[in-house]
Amino acid sequence: MLEKCRILYKGDIIAASFYVFTGMILLLFAVILQYFTISMGYKYLSYGFFMFFIYCVGKGAVLFYSSRQRYEFYKNIAELDQQRTHEEIQYTTYRIDKKNKNRRRYVYLVTISAIVAFIGIFTKQKGLVMGSAIPIALISAIELAIGLLTEFRLRAYLRQLNKSNT
Repeated sequence: MLEKCRILYKGDIIAASFYVFTGMILLLFAVILQYFTISMGYKYLSYGFFMFFIYCVGKGAVLFYSSRQRYEFYKNIAELDQQRTHEEIQYTTYRIDKKNKNRRRYVYLVTISAIVAFIGIFTKQKGLVMGSAIPIALISAIELAIGLLTEFRLRAYLRQLNKSNT
């Protein structure tokens, strides 16, 4: 069971690395849009990409730090006792509940942002509206996808923890 704990937190480290990688791609797009476009809509889009670059790198760094600490903790212990198994079950249940709440929010954000971006096509300030709504829809969709993948891993891990606890 200890090896499964290590694998889970190693996966979280990989997810954190993906956030940082996504942030770097957003920075690249922001810089390209900022310096090689003349349209105001693309300028706003570059500002949105830059803000989400900061968000992705920050979230990736925090997730990397916390997952790395837990990974190192489980890497340095020899056995998973009943007390630690119970704590891990509680922590995993908390994470799954949090993912459930956030999933609903991200679905709403993707839907509303996509609708706003579409409606923005027909307004006079389409550059501002679309440049603001597209990055929000994009990052919400990325968060939703990563959250679903993490939730699937957490549910399988929780089943294994509950089996080993009985």
